[in-house]
Amino acid sequence: MPGSVLEVLVKRGDRVSQGDPVVITEAMKMETMIRSTISGVVDQIYVIDGDQIEAGDLLIEIEAK
Repeated sequence: MPGSVLEVLVKRGDRVSQGDPVVITEAMKMETMIRSTISGVVDQIYVIDGDQIEAGDLLIEIEAK
């Protein structure tokens, strides 16, 4: 389902723990908080606020530490 990025909550180099919120998305007027599935360091961010996204798009890469 297509949607958009409302807010990227992290920046490259940030340390995150499993379960930390990293991105807020919106689809069909419903907001969804995307949480980190692992603990590590944000390595790459592929989206910015306002970007249009599709299911399966890569939003953020986190390097496990």
